[in-house]
Amino acid sequence: MIPVIIFTQLQTTFVGKDTGKHINRSEMDDDKGSYTEVKETELKSVKVKKDRKLKRQQWSKSWDFVFALLGGSIGLGNVWRFPYLCFKNGGGAFLIPYIFFVVILAIPMVILETSFGQRVGRGVMQSWSGIPIMKGIVFAQAVVLFHSSTNYQVILVWAFKYFVKSFSAVLPWSTCGNPWNTPNCITTEQLGNAPNLQNVSILSNISSGDVNQPNGTTSSATEYWLYEVLGVSSGIDKPGNFRPDLVLYLIILWIGMFLATFKGIKWTAKVVYVTASLPFVLIMAVLIRGATLDGAANGIKYYLIPDAAKLLKVEVWVAAATQVVYSFSIGGPVLGTLGSYNTYHHNFWRDSCIFCFANSFTSFVTGFAVFSTLGFMAKFQNTTVEQVASSGPGLAFIAYPQTLSLLPLPQFWSAIFFLMLLLLGFDTKFLQQESLMALVFDNFPHLRRRKELVHAVACFFLMLAGLSMVTEGGVYIFEIYNNYGAAGWCLFFIVTCECLSISWLYGFDRYWEEMEDMIGRKRGRLWIKWSWKFLGPAMSFAICIYYLVINKPLTYKDYEYPGWAQVIAHMMSLSSALFIPGYAIYKAITTYFSDGKLTKAIYRQPIELKSVEKEDLNSTSV
Repeated sequence: MIPVIIFTQLQTTFVGKDTGKHINRSEMDDDKGSYTEVKETELKSVKVKKDRKLKRQQWSKSWDFVFALLGGSIGLGNVWRFPYLCFKNGGGAFLIPYIFFVVILAIPMVILETSFGQRVGRGVMQSWSGIPIMKGIVFAQAVVLFHSSTNYQVILVWAFKYFVKSFSAVLPWSTCGNPWNTPNCITTEQLGNAPNLQNVSILSNISSGDVNQPNGTTSSATEYWLYEVLGVSSGIDKPGNFRPDLVLYLIILWIGMFLATFKGIKWTAKVVYVTASLPFVLIMAVLIRGATLDGAANGIKYYLIPDAAKLLKVEVWVAAATQVVYSFSIGGPVLGTLGSYNTYHHNFWRDSCIFCFANSFTSFVTGFAVFSTLGFMAKFQNTTVEQVASSGPGLAFIAYPQTLSLLPLPQFWSAIFFLMLLLLGFDTKFLQQESLMALVFDNFPHLRRRKELVHAVACFFLMLAGLSMVTEGGVYIFEIYNNYGAAGWCLFFIVTCECLSISWLYGFDRYWEEMEDMIGRKRGRLWIKWSWKFLGPAMSFAICIYYLVINKPLTYKDYEYPGWAQVIAHMMSLSSALFIPGYAIYKAITTYFSDGKLTKAIYRQPIELKSVEKEDLNSTSV
């Protein structure tokens, strides 16, 4: 009898301590159901903890969403693409088509995509369940995101190498006589001090990075980019060896990506506060320094001087629309995923407008920083800004480093510039990675229990995919990804399908009522309606057709890709776009044979969020 009493007392003490209830034996004698109640409470507590790991996180603060939008969309395109497009397509006049597409396309599409994720509080896959036949849009967006995630990291690898080399005693791209240089190498100082070299052909050769000109002269910055960074081979059919330092930087960056995202959106939001705000400080530092340089006014004049005649050219309007879609992350799953972490009544309308203004303002200000320094470079070389300006990698890794090498303390300004590029790229990549993982976790919630492992596996496989672009022939593969996989006509096709699906299949009036239920009545109904139903899809589809009609063979400098590579490039675009009609056909056939009606494939009643408990909507995972 005594051992039984001792055992019972120990058991009672243990249960009471674990559940927070002080239960003694007399209570159990009075109420024999107490022990069972305690055990049920304990089991329920364990179940709740497990369930919490399966629930989606949400933003801790309202401003988390705004910073995430800024970090996810303000990136390298704002630095190396917008200023050059503005300069090339009419200067200040280019702002007319740019602002037009921001108002007519960008802001309405940002509102659409962010609200579409917020309305269900789930990922983009669940958001599109309301229009089952168009669910292929999600698969198309996922493929585009995969292509973008793969090639975007390679740009950061290049920037990382330049950042590391910025701490050298002498900037390696400012001198000749290095192992990678050719006998035809010429430094920027030699170019500025040699009057007999001041001619357009040489300057154009240097700024563009082309090396096979009749005079054969190349700049030290160009040779560093082509022969030391890229180690570029003669063609895509000659991949060559891996670039060991680039492989190392790729591994380091993916480890950093994993550490910034593996804990989920709340942890990523804290990182983005730094990576999204610090670049603005660095941009202002570069702007102030550039504005004080001799010749800066000439560069700014080239950047802003209006040329209204170019507004009559179709390609100028296409360039403006492409820049808007690209820089605002429209057509991908990022905006919808970020919006899904909001509470149901979050004011996405306000945040979308703030984000669009900040994005455009950043692009505009960055142009001043870039072209003020290019104006200095042009005056030093006794030539025009037009001859030293270039776009894309040519601006970030040839023209701009070449200019920075002429400044006092060139190592400092070079480190500042490439740190800015790294941070701009990092926060964009953070949110791309988060959106990619959200697609996985929203469709396989049980994987959230092992989210760290899943993140690690995803980063590892994306790193393997990127290895093909850090070989001697990697730049040719990069150009395919950059021009066909993550951009081009396929992106405008997705935007067209989004607009038509929401405004026509789902119904604009029905969706507007849902938005009013989330944030209350808003002005601008006519503006949004015309954008979603008519202007947005019409312009997007027209640009999509334009890209297909004017299609030219893919080239990299003077190298034209062989026919088989051209086919692969177009298949890269089709790899995303075909999901939309393909899934629609599949859904229509399966629905018809299962129910005999196609209406269920076209439209499904939206989730009644009002009936969901607030605790579920505002739940966060541990």
